[in-house]
Amino acid sequence: MTAYQGKTQPIRLDSSVQLMLGKHLLTCYPHEACGVLLGAAAAGGMHIKDYVPMSNVAPDPLHAFVPDPREWVKALYNEPAPVGLFHSHPHSAPWPSPSDIEGLSALGPEFKVYLIGSPCTDKNEEITLRGFHIDRLSDSSGTAVYRLLHAPLYALLK
Repeated sequence: MTAYQGKTQPIRLDSSVQLMLGKHLLTCYPHEACGVLLGAAAAGGMHIKDYVPMSNVAPDPLHAFVPDPREWVKALYNEPAPVGLFHSHPHSAPWPSPSDIEGLSALGPEFKVYLIGSPCTDKNEEITLRGFHIDRLSDSSGTAVYRLLHAPLYALLK
């Protein structure tokens, strides 16, 4: 994605992907879930057509995620190629943490979207998903700057 142009485009999920994300999030609970999103740019936004769940091998999976390196490398060579990353915040709302922002520099340019899920928040006992576009910029010194732009997220009905 290029620099933010003033209007964040929506992210659309096939309904089957929404179900897979929720199932993986709940199966991993209370640990963080993680995986890659497969899809493509579509007219007016991104269309996520599939999800590849991964094992979380973080030393502290209650508070962090690290995809299994073997699964990660295999996923990078998927067809279609990954376009995004998903992970869960099992104990907090699905908004980017400082660690999430720091980790963006490790993602290649093919990663354009970032989804975060939470099993529940203080006000809601349902799974909540939030979508973000990854924005890559350079500051005045040429240093890469990453940010996540909140995007409308829609599940497509079949």
